[in-house]
Amino acid sequence: MQVPQGLRERVAGIAAALAARKSDAAVLACQRPSTFLAALLALWHLRREALVPASLQPEAVAALAASGAPVLRDEDLEKFPPQENPLHLPAPAECRLALYTSGSSGEPKRVDKTLAQLDREVANLHALWGSALASSCVLATVPHYHIYGLLFRLLWPLAAGRPAEDATAADPQELARLAERNGPYVLVSTPAHLARFPELLPLAEWPRPQAIFSSGAPLAAETAARYREAWGAAPLEIFGSTETGGVAWRQRDGAEGEDAWTPFPGIAVRLDRDGALLLDSPYLAQRGWRMEDAASLLPRGRFLLRGRLDRVVKIEGKRLSLPELEQRLQAHAWVAAACAVPLPAPRRLGVVIVPSAAGAAALERDGRRAVREALRRHLAAALDPTLLPRRFRFVAELPLSERGKVALKALQELLR
Repeated sequence: MQVPQGLRERVAGIAAALAARKSDAAVLACQRPSTFLAALLALWHLRREALVPASLQPEAVAALAASGAPVLRDEDLEKFPPQENPLHLPAPAECRLALYTSGSSGEPKRVDKTLAQLDREVANLHALWGSALASSCVLATVPHYHIYGLLFRLLWPLAAGRPAEDATAADPQELARLAERNGPYVLVSTPAHLARFPELLPLAEWPRPQAIFSSGAPLAAETAARYREAWGAAPLEIFGSTETGGVAWRQRDGAEGEDAWTPFPGIAVRLDRDGALLLDSPYLAQRGWRMEDAASLLPRGRFLLRGRLDRVVKIEGKRLSLPELEQRLQAHAWVAAACAVPLPAPRRLGVVIVPSAAGAAALERDGRRAVREALRRHLAAALDPTLLPRRFRFVAELPLSERGKVALKALQELLR
C-alpha cells in the first residue's frame, strides 16, 4: 500500500508524539477521516493496536478507554507537526485493529482484524470496480470507523491513489455541492439514505456519479429502479458483516434474476442443515463460517437471501419470523414501513410503524386504537392470535443509526 508523501509526513509526526506514551493500544475517536487514517497508520508503525468504537458517542469511547488505552481525538492529533521521518509498517498480518459492532443484540461486540485481511478485500474491490475509481473522488454518507466506510472511503482510495472527501454528507444538497467541487465521483452510501435522497433533491439535479455503492441492508427494488431510470445504472449493493467482511454483491438490472447475489472472488458459499449460509472466505481463518442468514443456492455459485435466522422468535411455543411479520404489515395500504421488536417477559411483540399517506389519514380520522385493531385483524388472517403484536407505536420515520441501519435500542425505547 503506497502512502502519499504528505500523509507519510503527517503519520510520522503523530507516531513521534505517541512513541513516548507507554501503551499497547489506543482508542481512535477521530471525527475527520483523514486524521483517523493518519492515526491508524501511526499506531501500526509503532506496532500498536487500534481500538475503533462502534460510535463516537462519549459512552462508547469511554467504554474502550476504561481498559487504560489512551483516546486519540482530532484536536490532539492535529497539534502534532508533520515530520520527514521514514514510515515503516510491519507485515500486514501484524497490523491489528479491533472494530466494535452492536450486532443483533444491541450490545458492543469486538471483532479483530488485520491489515492482511483488509488488504485482500481491497484487492477484490479494485479488481471488480477499479475502473470506476480510476479518475474519481470518493464521497460518502457513511462514517469511516465501521468496516464498510473504513474499506470504501479510506483504505481502497488510499490503495488506488485516489482522493477521498473528508466531509461525511448525508444531505443531498451538500453532496451535490461536493460533487461539483471535486469533479467525477463515486458515492458510498446506505439504502436508507438512497431511498430518501430523490425526495429531497431530484436526481436530475445531481451530477451523475461514476458508481454508487450501498450496504447495511438490502436496497428496495423500487429504489434501485429509480436510480437505474435516472442514471442508467442501479447502485452496487454489498452484502457482508463486520465479522466476515464483504461476502457478495449485486446490481439490480430489472431482469428476472436481479435479486441474486454473486460472491466476491475467492469466496464460496454453501448451506448448513437449517439453510443458514456457510462461507469459505480468504478473509477468515475458519472454513465454513456460519452466518445467521437463511439462503437458497443458485447455479454458478450465486444465492438468494431468505431473511435473518436470528430474527426468529418463539412466543408461547410458537415460532415467528419477524421479517415475515414486517412484510405482512407493509403489505397493508396504511403501512409504509414497519419494524417488529420482541418485548421482555411475558414474551410479547411490539411494532413501530411509519404510516403511509393513507395510514396517516386513517389515524387522523379514526384514531390510533381503530388503526391498531385494523392492523391486528389484517395480521390475524395469517398468524396465530398469540403471535399478534401487543404494542403499536406510530412514528414519522424509523430511528436509524449513523450507518443507516434501524437502531434496535431506540426502537425498544419507543415501545417501553
